[in-house]
Amino acid sequence: MSITIDLPPAMAQEARDYAIVQGTTLERMLLDYLGKELRRRHETVEVMAKLDALARKTSARLTGEAYKFNRADAYPDGEFA
Repeated sequence: MSITIDLPPAMAQEARDYAIVQGTTLERMLLDYLGKELRRRHETVEVMAKLDALARKTSARLTGEAYKFNRADAYPDGEFA
């Protein structure tokens, strides 16, 4: 597959020069970058799916009325309430 990227001439030249300094080609550099980003996206999706599964699994244990902090309960003698 061929993809064309339209860059301003100065940016294209700077990108080529950077790739040469890095010992690679602009094409290889862009492919490597895109591959890393796609892997990172897949890993994020997997981690989020695990987190969602854990949340569904543990939320079933939460029953009853939600806890509400009451300062008087923390200081039963009423000293700081």
